Amino acid sequence: MKRIYMILCSVVLAVMLLVGLISTFDKDATFSEDEKRALKTKPKLTISGLLDGSYNSDYWDYYADTFPGRESLMDKNVTLNGFYYFGGLGSEDDATLVLDFTSNAAQHGEALQNPDTTEATGETTVSQEETIPEQTEPAGAAEQLGNIVLIGDSAFDVPNADGELIVSYAQAVTNIANALGSEVQTLSMPVPNSAEFYTKNEYHTGAHSQQAMVEKVRDNLGTNVTYVDAYTELAKHTSEYIYFRTDHHWTHLGAYYAYTALCKTLGMTPVTTDQFDMGQWDGFVGSLYTYAANYPSAQVLKNNPDTVYYWKPSANCTTMCYKSTDLTGGYAMGTICKVNEDVDNKYLTFMGGDHPVAIVETDTQGPCILVIKESYGNALISWLTNHYSKIILIDPREYFSSNSDIDLAAFAQAQGVDQCLVINYPMMLNSENYISLMNKLTQ
Repeated sequence: MKRIYMILCSVVLAVMLLVGLISTFDKDATFSEDEKRALKTKPKLTISGLLDGSYNSDYWDYYADTFPGRESLMDKNVTLNGFYYFGGLGSEDDATLVLDFTSNAAQHGEALQNPDTTEATGETTVSQEETIPEQTEPAGAAEQLGNIVLIGDSAFDVPNADGELIVSYAQAVTNIANALGSEVQTLSMPVPNSAEFYTKNEYHTGAHSQQAMVEKVRDNLGTNVTYVDAYTELAKHTSEYIYFRTDHHWTHLGAYYAYTALCKTLGMTPVTTDQFDMGQWDGFVGSLYTYAANYPSAQVLKNNPDTVYYWKPSANCTTMCYKSTDLTGGYAMGTICKVNEDVDNKYLTFMGGDHPVAIVETDTQGPCILVIKESYGNALISWLTNHYSKIILIDPREYFSSNSDIDLAAFAQAQGVDQCLVINYPMMLNSENYISLMNKLTQ
C-alpha cells in the first residue's frame, strides 16, 4: 500500500511540475473567445503590492485566466454541469433557469481598442482585433444588480429595484440640469429592457417592475428636467422585434420607438424607417449567452441567434471619438458601422461601441444635443441625425476610466449645446457605481 501511495504522489507531483513548466514558458492568451472578454495580464511586481497583498490577489486572478488549457477545461466543465443542471430550456415556454447577475457593467462598457476607421456613407469597418476592450480596471467592486433569467429560447436581465438609489439617480440627472443651467433643456429618458414585457409576471412586478422604476425617476426629477416617456411607446410595439433574445440591449427598431417618444416630447416629426437604407447582420449571440455560457441550458441561445437589423442615416455624418473633452487624439468612427463577419459582438454596429466622448456632425440644420448614456444610447444616435446638426455623446463609465474630472458646463457652452438627453436602462437606475459616475460629471 505504501508503494502505491508513493507512486500516486509521484504522479501528482510530476503533473504539477509539468503544469508549472508549461505555465512558465507558454505564451499567455489575451482574449477569451468563449467569454468574449480580455484576460488578465501579468501584474507588475512592486514592494507596495507585496505589502498590501494586492500583488498576490492580482497574480492569482492572472493565473486563473491564463491557466494552461483553460478554454478546453471550461468547455468540459459545461458538459459536466449538464449532469446536474437543468437543461430543458427551449422545449417548454415555462422552463426557467435563474442566475444571479453580478457585473461590472455599470463601470465599464465595450470600447474599441486602437480603432483605425473612417466614415463615408454612414458605415465604418470594425475588425475582430478592435473589439477587445482596453485594459482598464473598473473603479469599484462588481454589483449584484438582479438576475439573468432563461425562458424558452430567450434570456432576460431582471433588475432589482432599490428605491433610494433610484431617487439618487433622479437627483444626479437634476444635478446635471442645474450645472448646465437654464440655457440648456435637460431631458431624462429612462428606458425598460426586455424583461418588462416578455417574462412571467413574477419577473416584472413588485420589486422587478420597471414601469415603477421609470415612474419613480420621473417623480423625483427636478422641475428643470423634462421627462421623456419611452416606456409607453415601447409597450405599444412589443409584438415587434424591439429587443434581442440573447443580448441585454434593445434592437435598432426598439431605439427607433424611443426616438419617436423623444420627438413627441420636443414637438418634432419623426422620420419613418422607410426613408432609410436597411441592412442586417445574422448570427448574433450576445451578452446574456456569454454570461450563462457555462450552463448547458444556455446552449439553446447559441442555437437560436439574433439578427441585427440596422438603418443607415440619410444625413451626411462625420463622427469623431476622443479620450476626453479636450478633444485631442481623436479617431474616426461611424453612427452605423460595417461589422466584419468575424466580429462576434454585432451590437458594435451602433457607434462602434462605447467611447469616452464622441461628436457626430451632420448636414442637418438643427440644434446641438448632448447625450449622456451607457451602451443603450448607442442605437439611438443614428435616428437623431435627422434633427440635429451636432450630437455629442459622453459615456461616464468610459470617461472616468481614463480621466479624473470634467467641467461639463464649460464644455457644453464651448460646443454650443442646446439640449441634454440622459438615457439609461434599468440596471443603471439601480447601480450605486453608475450613479456615482454621473455625479462626478458635476462635481
